[in-house]
Amino acid sequence: RRRGCTAMRAIIARRGLRGASLAAPGGRRCVAAPLAPAFTEQLRGGFEKASAGGKLSYEAFNGHLSGALPAVSVHGDKIRAAFDKSKDQEGFVDWPAFSSLAAMEPGILESFVPMEARAQPVYDELKATFDSGKTKPLEWRKQQLRALQRLYVENQQALREALHGDLGGGEWRSLIENGAIDDLEHAIDNMDEWAADEEVIPHGKHAAKGKWILRKEPKGVVFLMGAWNYQLTLVIGPLMDIIAAGNCCVIKPSELAPHAALMLEKLLHQYLDPSAFRVLQGEIPETTALLQLPWAHIMYTGSTAVGKIVMSAAAKNLVPCTLELGGKSPVFVDKTADLALAAERILVAKMTNCGQWCVTPDYILVEKDVEQQLVDELVKFASKRLGSPQDQRGDGSKYDFIQRIVNSRNAGRLKEYIDTSGGKIVFGSAQDCDVEGKFIPFTIISNPDRSSKVLREEIFGPILPVLGVDSVDAAIGVARDIDATPLALYVYTRDGAIAEKVMHSVTSGSAGVNTCNEQSVNADCAFGGVGSSGFGAYHGRTGFLEFSHKRTILYRTAEGHLFPKAMWPEANRVSDEAIATFKAAYGVE
Repeated sequence: RRRGCTAMRAIIARRGLRGASLAAPGGRRCVAAPLAPAFTEQLRGGFEKASAGGKLSYEAFNGHLSGALPAVSVHGDKIRAAFDKSKDQEGFVDWPAFSSLAAMEPGILESFVPMEARAQPVYDELKATFDSGKTKPLEWRKQQLRALQRLYVENQQALREALHGDLGGGEWRSLIENGAIDDLEHAIDNMDEWAADEEVIPHGKHAAKGKWILRKEPKGVVFLMGAWNYQLTLVIGPLMDIIAAGNCCVIKPSELAPHAALMLEKLLHQYLDPSAFRVLQGEIPETTALLQLPWAHIMYTGSTAVGKIVMSAAAKNLVPCTLELGGKSPVFVDKTADLALAAERILVAKMTNCGQWCVTPDYILVEKDVEQQLVDELVKFASKRLGSPQDQRGDGSKYDFIQRIVNSRNAGRLKEYIDTSGGKIVFGSAQDCDVEGKFIPFTIISNPDRSSKVLREEIFGPILPVLGVDSVDAAIGVARDIDATPLALYVYTRDGAIAEKVMHSVTSGSAGVNTCNEQSVNADCAFGGVGSSGFGAYHGRTGFLEFSHKRTILYRTAEGHLFPKAMWPEANRVSDEAIATFKAAYGVE
């Protein structure tokens, strides 16, 4: 499905995206999300508290920014420079200049108005937009999806810089997130079919009652919580399904990827209709405040631990959730497998994004008859493609393949996994880890201890344990013990019966036979977890239905009633004949 540059050029030509107007319907060009009246009032209150005599000094302004969220602080210099341009000859900024600056620079509002005050006005504004019916026409939804395509096409350099600022790595890393352009086109092309009423042919006695319809209707205002590992894909992917289904949405990017978070705020407010879609930045306190609102649906991508918190908060308002979590996705390799091919496909998946991918192989279970051969193939391929730890550090150019770990806390966690594995390190080392520099070399560990953290906790990094087992049955038992419901499962074998046996024996969100990760990138197929790896699913039609309410409608014929007249009571008494008729209808005594 990933047709690459050819697809992008075709879409640009067909939709006229190159140089196309960014205007919203009616010709208005959106350059920033306008401040809601409630925000203006709150912002003015914050301004007056920080100012003296109606004028704000640089020192007071800088004091607010110093305690700002990560997505604000990483661009603090730019925001300060904008303040500097707005100040008067005495070095102060008055209210008109400050309010204009706040509307143009994402982050100022967040610094002066707490989330507890901002959340409800944003929700109320988007709810009013939804209630107006603005998001329901299919053409309006398609306009928003085309705008997302333009966002990608027209901002490649800015997006590359944002992604690099969070995770490092070369140019290729940003290019793999362009798959959304193709998926957006898929949604635009198929939306009419997905949204069409479905006539239901009922069974038995219901058939004569009239015309039965299943109608897909928008749910309302959705809360989307993005992830840091694929900063664009894991926001735009579910967002396109939310838009296609006709909903409004509040988007909270991950605070762990602040460069991408701020870029998403600026670009989504620029390209999408801000009366229907808003980005709010936040860490734990801000997210907690947002979770208190009565959303129509919550979409969260992240850890199982946080997923439980999200679901607990959602339960207070009976809000349905889609939780895309993770787990330890096993790879089964039996003695019939093509070991060289298996090594290549496993490692290409594991190396991508430095192992920071929810469906990436977490560990390998290989039959002992071919264990050493597989380990040799893995080391040979890793040595050729990645080189030494020094090679993996890269030179900071656009050609670097390996990225950095998202932060030093996670880098320290990964180093601990290597130090405490109890296995034999056959590629990589703990000594080459640079926790402060967020660098962990790709590491292959042979036969770590069964009780070690590297085999008990989701790795989410460039570490690959390889565990020898006596048989496929033994491998099934180990996988069930480590994680009974992983997000993904992989089997390498030439024996179709073995592949089916493994998939029948171990549940997973998705699975791949003689491949890794590829099953998750097809927009025609559902992507979601099971058990501790989450629930609900999205992508394509599945995502459209996930964020739609399936409404049953009966257009009743003129003749007939809920029950035949012979079964109606007289003076609150039902006749023996009516009772006998009911029993006969259901074949009971």
